Amino acid sequence: MTGEELKALRERRGLTQTQMAAFVNEMTGRKYDKQRLSKWETGKEALPRDVLGRLMMMALEQPETTEPRQGTTIAVGLQKGGTAKTATSINLAFVLARAGNRVLLVDADPQGNATVHVGIPQADVVALTEAGKVLYHALMGKTRLADIILPTSVPGLDVVPSSIALASADTELPGNLTNAQTALAEILDGVKARYDVVVIDCAPNLGAVTINALTAADFVLVPCQAEPHAILGVSAFLDTVAKIQRRLNPRLAVLGILPTMFNPRQTQDRSSLDDIARLWGEERRVFPPVPRATIYAQAAGANVITLDADIGAPGVESYVAIAAALLRASGRLPEVVDAA
Repeated sequence: MTGEELKALRERRGLTQTQMAAFVNEMTGRKYDKQRLSKWETGKEALPRDVLGRLMMMALEQPETTEPRQGTTIAVGLQKGGTAKTATSINLAFVLARAGNRVLLVDADPQGNATVHVGIPQADVVALTEAGKVLYHALMGKTRLADIILPTSVPGLDVVPSSIALASADTELPGNLTNAQTALAEILDGVKARYDVVVIDCAPNLGAVTINALTAADFVLVPCQAEPHAILGVSAFLDTVAKIQRRLNPRLAVLGILPTMFNPRQTQDRSSLDDIARLWGEERRVFPPVPRATIYAQAAGANVITLDADIGAPGVESYVAIAAALLRASGRLPEVVDAA
């Protein structure tokens, strides 16, 4: 967020610099004054990271509406592991929820990391699996999806939990000829009216569950680690997306590619980022890269959402840019936050 964007945000809310400083102080517990705000708006001082994160999410907020929720669905996927799909899914879901949207996070990965990282203890995941209340059971028609959705500690964010049981679905779904590729879309139809956005965290493969996720989605986001092997995987994944568009889901659109774990000091990372721009930059949107930062590993180790632990964490600009692009593409955001 530039100084001009900060000023525009303040003016849209009809606030003076003194009032905006008071508003920021209420959010952060700090003691900024009009003079400090003026320095931010003129670019003489950089916005503190925690203030930046909060204001960028605030800029995404839309006015209250009585219109029905759209349930816009985005799948986050790539068949290669270790490209920050789960971190992308949960942080994107967090940004959207903080901006006032009702969000459903669907954990479609048998590893169940998204479930744990939004606050569902591992012991509870085991109990939910034994009780038949994880995604596998809903996907196979053994329970209603609405009956397994759980709230999280983030206001506006719910989760469909997953566990290792979901691994069986990749072999069991193809045997169900009636809805082998559309099972997820069908069960989501029953709950989408309750949500503005559905975020699906896909497994690092192209199995039956991932095909279901792409068939259910309106958009797909491709996180790609800034390294050669991940880049090779993007081409194969986009080929699969093209097949899904032709055969199963013509409304599916690629929202963009997100470079992840980027270290600007590494020559290989810079070269890979250049390759991503060269290969797809003209026909696809390439979002600002999420830098490699220890806060992500620390948050994963503590089973929390990175931006919930540190709202100004490196990469917040990228997640806000993705959220803005998604809301704009679904017709919910007339004014776009440009975080690039």
